[in-house]
Amino acid sequence: MTYEKEELLQRSEFSDEDIIENWKDAANPNYYYYITDMYTSPAWLWYRELAHKRGLDNHPEVVKTDIEVLKLVLKKKGAERPFIEKPPLEFWWYHLRLIQDGKYPLELLPDHLKDIYKEYLEKK
Repeated sequence: MTYEKEELLQRSEFSDEDIIENWKDAANPNYYYYITDMYTSPAWLWYRELAHKRGLDNHPEVVKTDIEVLKLVLKKKGAERPFIEKPPLEFWWYHLRLIQDGKYPLELLPDHLKDIYKEYLEKK
């Protein structure tokens, strides 16, 4: 869905604010199913990829939402692998199942998520 579509990412009509707002929706516990379901998650998680491609990884709202999404995923269970081509491992948001299973490489997470995941791994 995403990796060969750099043009789409660059030409996206979404403003940075739209991308951030859509990513913030992913942290809503009522939408947990959508970010972890094999079929619906690619569309939801794509906004995080857009944020990354736009250089918004360190935007305060993106960082806050990343933390909320990670905490939600670690609290709940049942994340499935998204039904898309193999996403790069560096795109942590597509690997929520690996994160839940404690199999995602800690060093690939952004700094603002490492302590949370490390604590989870220690308790596991």
